[in-house]
Amino acid sequence: MSSFTRQRGSTHTAYWHTLDAATGNRVQHSKGGFNTKKAAKEHLNSIMGKVQEGSWQPDQPITVKELLDDHWLPAQKSRELRPTTIEQYTNVISAWIVPNIGGVKVPALTPATVNGMVETLRTTKSSRGREGLSTRSAQLAVSVLKSACAWALKNGLLGRNPLSGLDRPRSKPKAMKCWSAEEAKAFLAHTRDDRIAFAWSLLLTRGLRRGELCGLRWTDVDLAGAALRINQTRVTAEGKAIDSSPKTEAGRRSVPLDGALVSILRSYKARQAAEKLAAGTAYEDDGYLLADELGRPCHPDTLSGWFDNAIAKTDLPRLRLHDTRHTAASLMLASGVPVKVVSDMLGHSSPTITLSIYAHTLPGTAAEAGAALSASLLG
Repeated sequence: MSSFTRQRGSTHTAYWHTLDAATGNRVQHSKGGFNTKKAAKEHLNSIMGKVQEGSWQPDQPITVKELLDDHWLPAQKSRELRPTTIEQYTNVISAWIVPNIGGVKVPALTPATVNGMVETLRTTKSSRGREGLSTRSAQLAVSVLKSACAWALKNGLLGRNPLSGLDRPRSKPKAMKCWSAEEAKAFLAHTRDDRIAFAWSLLLTRGLRRGELCGLRWTDVDLAGAALRINQTRVTAEGKAIDSSPKTEAGRRSVPLDGALVSILRSYKARQAAEKLAAGTAYEDDGYLLADELGRPCHPDTLSGWFDNAIAKTDLPRLRLHDTRHTAASLMLASGVPVKVVSDMLGHSSPTITLSIYAHTLPGTAAEAGAALSASLLG
């Protein structure tokens, strides 16, 4: 089948022919908008290989909204992904992508179209006055679009992936918010008499995630062996708290306890037993550590609210609940705990991840390395 390129105005267009299987007639196809002749030829080369193999299919004239809502999202749901992941995809599609480019035909998508959407999302305030999307959120929106187009190509809805060369927005690392050892100690002293003082202790000394703490049951705690096991999480999906599993296999881990934590947990267990006795048959005993006086498990958002309220009663710098995890990791590394040990404690899949997040907390690493090499070569 013949193929060629032609310049039209300031851009180049690729043309190629196929045979209609029903009539045997030649059918011309084209794709324009290439900035250079080389780009148009590269596109032709990728197309013609499939044409000669008989595997090329013309793009289906579906919109971005139709691809995401009617095809890609149902396919993701059939993969039995985590409910929180599906909820995140749904929100990205309905709140960010569809309102901006939902009516665009997928074959007509270009990197410029998506970059324009990203710029709009990042600079436009929401109806509630919130600032535009963060870089991380913009990256997520682009990732969903790229994944959907790749899926459409694989499943025959597209003859080519219009976003194959699109890069995700580059992010600038944010300054991490953490408490100092003195500030963390002050918070724990201030909340020593809280009913759930054990929770603040675990968060700030072991770096548990919010969902891990909320999902913790007494069957996962071995006070005699001074350890607890992360086996499940309790997360929020569509506003409701549901039990889930750790995101990665590394998330399923054993976390050591010291004597102070064992003592705090023993005291809380005795208090919870007294509450159960007082409530009688009204008590819902599902074994959660984080439960109210009637045994009902804590909603993760409620825990965040309690944390905010506790900070508000102090003069300490404001942190998010998740920043207690950053605080625990940073303080462990700054005190000389090996990176591998901290990585295992946090449930990271690799020490590389731990280093990429917390390398700045390692005390004197560069100076010590330089001094050691100088001593070796110059001493």
